[in-house]
Amino acid sequence: MHSTMLSSEDAASFDVIVVGAGLSGIVAAQRLLQAHPKTRLAILEHDYCVGGVWSERRIYSSFWTQWTYGIAEFSDMPMEQPPPEDCMHDLFRAKYTTKYLEDYVDNMSHAGRTLRDRIQFNTHVESIRKINGRWQLLCIDTISKSQRSMLSPRLMMANGQSSVPNVPNFPGKEHFQGKIIHSIDFGQSDVIQDKLIQHVAIIGAGKSAADMVYEAVKAGKTVSWIIRKTGNGSLGAAAFAPIDLPTPYKNGVEASQARIMASLQPSYLIPYQSWWTWFLHSTSLGARLVSKVFSVLDNSVRKYAGYRERKSDRGFEKLEYDNDIIWQNGTAGGCHFADFWPLVAEKVYVHRANVKLLSGNELYLDDENGTHFPCDAVLCGTGWKHGLDMFDSHTLMELGLPYPKDIESQEETAKWDKLVGEADEQILRRFVMLRNPPEHYHKYETRTPYRLYHTMAPLQDDSVLFMNHVVAGAKLFAAEAQAIWAVAYWDKAFALPSVAEREDDIAHMIAWNKRRYLSNGELGNFAAFDSVPYVDRLFDEIGVTSHRSKGWIGNMFAPIMPADLGKVWHEYLAGRT
Repeated sequence: MHSTMLSSEDAASFDVIVVGAGLSGIVAAQRLLQAHPKTRLAILEHDYCVGGVWSERRIYSSFWTQWTYGIAEFSDMPMEQPPPEDCMHDLFRAKYTTKYLEDYVDNMSHAGRTLRDRIQFNTHVESIRKINGRWQLLCIDTISKSQRSMLSPRLMMANGQSSVPNVPNFPGKEHFQGKIIHSIDFGQSDVIQDKLIQHVAIIGAGKSAADMVYEAVKAGKTVSWIIRKTGNGSLGAAAFAPIDLPTPYKNGVEASQARIMASLQPSYLIPYQSWWTWFLHSTSLGARLVSKVFSVLDNSVRKYAGYRERKSDRGFEKLEYDNDIIWQNGTAGGCHFADFWPLVAEKVYVHRANVKLLSGNELYLDDENGTHFPCDAVLCGTGWKHGLDMFDSHTLMELGLPYPKDIESQEETAKWDKLVGEADEQILRRFVMLRNPPEHYHKYETRTPYRLYHTMAPLQDDSVLFMNHVVAGAKLFAAEAQAIWAVAYWDKAFALPSVAEREDDIAHMIAWNKRRYLSNGELGNFAAFDSVPYVDRLFDEIGVTSHRSKGWIGNMFAPIMPADLGKVWHEYLAGRT
């Protein structure tokens, strides 16, 4: 509770408030307004521009998409093809997604107002609580620092997983004479262009860290790449797959959009009904076949990087990731640049350690050699904070959002332990592969997992939905599907399962996540390889069929494209009474 919460009389009132103007928030707003054009809807955005991760403020020159042209669009506005010089194997520079999202909010209009007209930029949501059946949001203008209160009976949280930067509290930072920049601010900084900055340290293992390493090396800087040793909260180095891996499809992204490819995954989200998925995942022979397929993929990724083959005296071999890609126990991404690995092997100093101290223009590590070196800038690819701090602990508990395990009641813990334990037994009976996970460092979560239906809907409160809190590989695809389901959910267009049945489904999702994705599954919302079955589940529940209208062969082998989502949406609108 916030002591300076303004009175209800002073609050602006709306029918729906959407928090976040990233891709998930804007498509959710668009589908709601298409179904109900007179809805008084506001979108609150912390930044000055739309797009979230893909916003104008956050992109940089080496930021390329990990989705392809033809997939990277919403069904109601085709994306213009980027020029050839800005494309690689149908992937393209992130700036074209930025432009697409900017154009989208300008082109979509309802009751004489565009989506952009409905966005309140530079708005930080300080706290959210429910009062007399309405959500009250205390907002702070990030420029003027003035406060205002907003009210709505319905709320969509579309602030996503990448909103609040996690910047390490480096010892000695107050005496450091260089710059410390998180990847969220990298695109707006001059650190690469600044000739006075010659020695750069990049912290972190993931894609944003790799991008900053690449830009710094290409600019002629002396680069040190620091990744914590595996263990003690660190999942180690990341896996970066080549973007041109051969598939029977136009590209790897389109391949991942086909049900036949999705069926190779040991996914709880796939209906347990076909002889094919039974063979692949419930028999020892099938499980060995699946493991062999993904072992070939993993070997290709390791061979492409050449961790042990490339000559390097700078610690290049320390970049090899621990567990096979299929398990996703750490972070992973695409390797867009053909010269990335050769450049890193030749020019980048790699360290597996923690930063012990920053002092003056020097960085000290806690390794056994007492390593230290000149440092003019520290670039942090260190990920994100939880992004749910606007809710107090009681509200987190009530809604089924992650909250500290040590404040959960014994009764609630026992209830979910029983549900998840029973679900786990069923998961292990169904999926042979998941019975024998690889040896790995397991990073345990201190919070409870998400206990939301489809990772969106609380069990006891239908006035709020959490968009894009599932970690799906195909971002725009999953976001549009969630938006369609959300409209149908609020329209009460289908019968929900009972609370007990939804609890059982959530328990299965949690149990499967922990078995399937190891450390990344701790929160029960990880579905990196499961976008297609996740979307199928949403549409099947609504009762639409357009997404399964290509005949047996087409349904199994044809990639599901944005146009298919458009057909589903039009079917839903046409079927409303």
